[in-house]
Amino acid sequence: MIYPNLAQRVIIGIKKQPLKLLTSIFLAYAAIWTILEPIIGIVPNAAQSFSGDVKFFTLIVISLCIGFYRNAVPNSINIKHGNYSIVILFGDLFSCNGFKVIPVSRYFFETQVVPTSLQSKIIQMFVQSREGDKGFSLYNQSLSSALQSTAYEERHRGATNQKERYYPLGATAVLELDGNNYMMFALTETELKGYIPKDNCNVSRMWIALENFWREARINARGKVINIPLIGSGVTGIKLNPSRLLEVNFLALVNELEEGGKITTEEVRIVLHPKYIEDINLSDFQSIWSSGF
Repeated sequence: MIYPNLAQRVIIGIKKQPLKLLTSIFLAYAAIWTILEPIIGIVPNAAQSFSGDVKFFTLIVISLCIGFYRNAVPNSINIKHGNYSIVILFGDLFSCNGFKVIPVSRYFFETQVVPTSLQSKIIQMFVQSREGDKGFSLYNQSLSSALQSTAYEERHRGATNQKERYYPLGATAVLELDGNNYMMFALTETELKGYIPKDNCNVSRMWIALENFWREARINARGKVINIPLIGSGVTGIKLNPSRLLEVNFLALVNELEEGGKITTEEVRIVLHPKYIEDINLSDFQSIWSSGF
């Protein structure tokens, strides 16, 4: 579930903090030497078999391993907030247990969406779960059932030349497929392939959508873990770097915990795509935000 692997994280750590690597290796060597010397002095057999070049080479290898490991960038952190654990990790959203959160268009029933979007993956999962057109039918029926009590307005769209349901920001549909649970919430103006505008979303609209979504999540979580991707990336068009987006996502969640009260789950995960590992330093993020709680 968690990516990237240790070797990748070590390489990124070397590129980001080469001085920290040298310091870690030196401290590891000094610590091992300090512990080892008295032991060798007490045990004569150890002094005979573990001395000279053998001792020096072994200490260097062990120190290098410890230094590289300590310098690797983390792939997950856990920030405690009251009784809650907010886990931030690099990984695959769809391999996580619990609810998977999927941002979608305010026109919920779009199907010809951008192929790289999370909504497209959900649609394809429904399509592949049944033969022929039954998968599409199941998807639309599931959405209709989940949104039957949610208010909407009808708008005529130039992109499709027809009237469609237009839902408020943060409107949420809870779907289930083959034992997996999903929460889809309205964020962007459209996800239609070939029709993505530059102002598909902005920070203020994203904040409203997240506020409304977390209120819905309070009702629907039912004690399960909630896994949410980095909201604001992809087709939203929001011009914030990944680190700033993560801060907005994190603050929206914490704000809801503070203002709205308890969410019926003990753990929320913010699941980051591995491509962001060079842009987001989880160590720095934890040191900044853990101190505030």
